[in-house]
Amino acid sequence: MKTEALVAGRRYGKILYETAKKENNIESVHDEILVLREIFEDVPELGNILSDDRLEPFEKVDILHELDKEFGDTVSKFLHVIYEYGRMSEIPDIINEFEFFYYQDKGVLVADVTSAVALTEVQEEALAEKIRVMTNSEKVILRQSVDPDILGGIIVNANNRLLDSSVATKLKEMHRELLA
Repeated sequence: MKTEALVAGRRYGKILYETAKKENNIESVHDEILVLREIFEDVPELGNILSDDRLEPFEKVDILHELDKEFGDTVSKFLHVIYEYGRMSEIPDIINEFEFFYYQDKGVLVADVTSAVALTEVQEEALAEKIRVMTNSEKVILRQSVDPDILGGIIVNANNRLLDSSVATKLKEMHRELLA
């Protein structure tokens, strides 16, 4: 299911990006989806609420209309399409993919970084510089998340390339080798 959500996120994110580019309002759409991201971060269950069959359709549409008041025509119409196709819970993935295409056109690499604890500003800057040099990018933007389950180390996902140097993965590899 998660793979399907990621594929849908990529597809819808690209469609939104191409639509905004065609309508020549890419910057305003980018600004609006950053606001949308904040809304979904503040209310993470919003996508599931709008996809929940226990709510009457008119209740979900009322919520959607309240939500789309914040946005211009492109994002508002897009939200309605996402709602109609039952993909509201995938909005965060869609936003991430839109952002990927947005920054790619600007020569900026967006890297998702997972660590067991939050990186300090110094660590973040050093990691961004290392990734920039390794990928020959003009600039690197790190999207950081914390997952204590990785125990230590980091996981970097950039340009569909995964670098997993987490302690959890290293322990799993050692376990596999010991059992072999």
